[in-house]
Amino acid sequence: MSKGRSFALVWCIINMLMLLSFLTPLIIITINFVMVPTLVLFARLELKKALLFYAISIAAVSALTGFTGMFLVLMSLFFLVPGIVMSRLYKKELAARSVIVAGTVTLLGEFLLGLLVGYAVGFRPMERLKEFIQSSVDSLPEVLRNSVNQTALDLAIHYFMQIIPLLLITAALFYTMIGHVVGRWVLRRNGMPVKGLAPIREWMLPRSMVLYLVIVTIFDMFISIESNSFFSMVVWNLLPILTMAFTVQAISFLFFVSHAKKWTVALPVVAIVLVAVLPFLVYIYCIMGMLDVLLPIRKRIAG
Repeated sequence: MSKGRSFALVWCIINMLMLLSFLTPLIIITINFVMVPTLVLFARLELKKALLFYAISIAAVSALTGFTGMFLVLMSLFFLVPGIVMSRLYKKELAARSVIVAGTVTLLGEFLLGLLVGYAVGFRPMERLKEFIQSSVDSLPEVLRNSVNQTALDLAIHYFMQIIPLLLITAALFYTMIGHVVGRWVLRRNGMPVKGLAPIREWMLPRSMVLYLVIVTIFDMFISIESNSFFSMVVWNLLPILTMAFTVQAISFLFFVSHAKKWTVALPVVAIVLVAVLPFLVYIYCIMGMLDVLLPIRKRIAG
């Protein structure tokens, strides 16, 4: 068997085992890497051959699980499209940022298409999700259920429904980044050069984003939590996105300082751990990131 076929067969089996693992507690880990086998297969093989090996893995899963496996097959098919899109861009040797954006947008498009199809067939996914959250609270023990303030719960559910776009964007970016990082590592180890992102210490947001953050923050101060307008939804989704962007900018700055001063990466690593454990620090990091963008701090440190 040729090296190419051996490689394809191995990843065909990996894809099959990964899908089967979704029926076990391992799903907590393996679901994060659901796009990797598809990405690797289609990046290393021609389209027809990749489709053949992919179809074999899907057929095997279906044969082993029967009707239960229909969910696994649908999930795999859902991540097939962004995997193909990213793999084709890898072959064209596009920059990693372009590949990640394309993968994220493709996944988002599929999410939105799924919502549209749901509404078209009368499923109404948003309403079903709201009902599921309420029923989950109602199923709590009576002691806990009585301690829940229904008004506060209704407001929390309302806010959660308003930030669904943010959650979809986060999920799309998460799966794309995992696919890129792990897929790139596998492909490079197998002789396929795949471009990576610039070192985090070189990341820099445009200054215009500072103005966007200030404007959105001001608007947020005057919007009622009970608002149900399209404008409030836009503000509530943009604010955390911009806040996290400047938090990442602050981490980038700390990596730059460590590199410029020839320190270890302990400083930025500790900063990442702290913000993960103490989420309120995100606001301090956000301010740090804004200052990094607005002021020539890096030039002074480097000089």
